[in-house]
Amino acid sequence: MTADWTQLAPSRLKADMAAQFAELARAMTDGHTAGLQPNQVVDFAIRGVPGAEHAAISMVRGGARPKTIASTDDLAFRVDALQYDSGEGPCMQALAENDVVLANNLPEDQRWPRFAPQAVAVTGVRSMLSLRLFLTRDRQGALNFYAAQPEAFEAEAIPLAAIFASYTSLTLLNIVHEKEIFDLERAVESNREIGVAMGILMAREMCSQSQAFNRLRTASQQLNRKLRDIADDVKRTGQLPVRVPFRQRSRTA
Repeated sequence: MTADWTQLAPSRLKADMAAQFAELARAMTDGHTAGLQPNQVVDFAIRGVPGAEHAAISMVRGGARPKTIASTDDLAFRVDALQYDSGEGPCMQALAENDVVLANNLPEDQRWPRFAPQAVAVTGVRSMLSLRLFLTRDRQGALNFYAAQPEAFEAEAIPLAAIFASYTSLTLLNIVHEKEIFDLERAVESNREIGVAMGILMAREMCSQSQAFNRLRTASQQLNRKLRDIADDVKRTGQLPVRVPFRQRSRTA
């Protein structure tokens, strides 16, 4: 449930906002957990942005179809899917062109003739606020807020939403960085396994380095298995795995 900020005195409003951002910062730096996750970010966001009833995070890499990686509920997910299918909407515009896109009256908005009527008819959403997330060169993102009421997002909502967008960007960059490190570590480990297997084949079959690698690659293609798995077999057995003829497999089954 979104806080009713209009009912709070200015001093109480400032205190509540300060407490929420302090809680958000603690979640990002908590050494006892895996760190702040996207679903936590959207939960924080709808509590902190006046007028917001639902929120979601969209991401896209290169020219691929965007994906909703976190949402407060199914409605936000469905609104995003309508944008992806139609190729237009506040989120799509934020991903491609603008840092902030505000749509406070979707039924009368002429900017997205395919998306807006569907969003209103299918989900009942009439207001949207989307903010671009600054990630990496080949990754774009957007933090999206939704409300059923028209004119839901007043002027003070935009700077607050921008603060949450900054936290969201930091969270996603941290996740991307961790994944890249994990992928790099796996690649180094795979290369080490492949190198050991090549050395075994070179010593056993008296072949060159390129010949050993080609034999590993050929076995990988013929058996439809990953190269590092073939290398692991060579490391364990001292020889390349071979395809078992179908008739022989049938007799031993």
